[in-house]
Amino acid sequence: MGSNVSTDKKPLTEVKLKSEVGVLFDDKAKRAFDAAATEGPDGTRTVPWPTIEAHAKEHDERALDPRKCMFHNLKAFKAAREQIDEIAREHIRGDVKKIPWVGKNLGDECRQYGLDGEPAASLDALYDVAALARVQFEEIMTAACPESGVKLMFAPLKGRDRAGAKARDEYKDKTAPCYSWLFDITRGAALCQTEDAIVQLYASLEADDRVDIVRTKNRFAPPLFNGYQDILMNVAVKVEKVSHMCELQIHLMPIKESEALHRSHTVYEYFRSFFLGNSDAVAQRLEMLCKLPVDEANDVDELVDHVLGSDADASLLEGLCELLTSIQENAGVVKVREAILAEHEREFGAESKEVGGALYDLGLAYYDLGNQAKNRDVLERALPI
Repeated sequence: MGSNVSTDKKPLTEVKLKSEVGVLFDDKAKRAFDAAATEGPDGTRTVPWPTIEAHAKEHDERALDPRKCMFHNLKAFKAAREQIDEIAREHIRGDVKKIPWVGKNLGDECRQYGLDGEPAASLDALYDVAALARVQFEEIMTAACPESGVKLMFAPLKGRDRAGAKARDEYKDKTAPCYSWLFDITRGAALCQTEDAIVQLYASLEADDRVDIVRTKNRFAPPLFNGYQDILMNVAVKVEKVSHMCELQIHLMPIKESEALHRSHTVYEYFRSFFLGNSDAVAQRLEMLCKLPVDEANDVDELVDHVLGSDADASLLEGLCELLTSIQENAGVVKVREAILAEHEREFGAESKEVGGALYDLGLAYYDLGNQAKNRDVLERALPI
C-alpha cells in the first residue's frame, strides 16, 4: 500500500498505480496514463516508471511521497464513507439488508463445464458454453426486472487473452483444468433506482427455476470497508445438460452515480492490501481508520501527534503502527512505540511481561529506522523481563 512507487522502478498497470497513489490518480493522471500506456500480448496496459515519475514531478509531486499519499487517501477514505452512508440513510429503509449472504467459497463442485459435461479443459470449451449462457442470462434477467426502475447492462464475453492469462496465473494451483475456474466470462449488472427494485429483483431470481443462486455477497449488510454498498452474485444458468456460472452486480443508483463512489473505488485500490485478512482483523483495522482524527491534521506528523495527545487506547495505537509500517514511516512507528511503552509501564509496571513485549517491538522499530545503537539498548532492557 503506497510504499513502492518510488522504489520498484518497474512499469505499472493502472490498478497497481492506483494501489500506490490512490486518490492522487485523478482524471488528469488517468488521461496521461492512457496516452502513455502500451498493451502487452495478454491485453495488460502498462506505463514505464520514468514516464510516471516525470509526470508526477511536473504535475503533483505528492504522488512520489508515500506519507502524503497515505494522508490524502485517509482523508478521502473517511469523507467517502461518510457521504455514501448519508446517501444510504436517505434511500435505504432496511429491506435490502435482509437479503441473505449465500455460500462462501466456490469449490470443485461449482467449476465451469463444457458441452461434453466435463470440466472446461480449454478456452474453446468454456466459451462455447458461455456464448449460449449469455443469451439465457439476458432472458432471465429481463424477466426478473420490474417494469421500471432498473437498467440492465450486459458486458461482452470477457476477452480470451485476459481470461487465459488469469486462468493460468491465478488458478494454476487449483484442481485442473485451470479454465474451469473462470466465473466472470459472462457478466451483467442491474442498476436499480430504489431499494424496492433491488428486493423485487432478488426475489424474482430466487423464484426462477432456470437459475440457481450459488453465491451472494450482500454488501449493504455490512458495507465494503470503503463504504460502498451493493450486491455481488454468482448465478448458474442451465445450458443444455450443464450449468454455467455468471457474474451479476446489483447497484443502487443514488450510490452508484455519486461522486463519493468514484472516490471510494480509488481509495479501495489504495487500501485493499491493508484490509486483507479475516473478518475480525478487517473490522479492527476499519475501526482504527475511522477513529483517526485526520480532519484535525495537515500531514502524517500532525496526525501522529494528535493521536498521541489524545486518550487513544492500545488497539488504536497498535493499528496506527501497522498503518505507518505499511508506508515505511519508521520514525512515526518509533514515536508511537515509545508512547505504547510508556503507557504499559504506567499500567502494568516496569518489570511486567507487557513492558517486555513493548520493548521488543520498540527495538524492532529502531532497527527498521536504522538506529542500531538504540535497537541494542532497548533489546538489552527487554532481556531480563
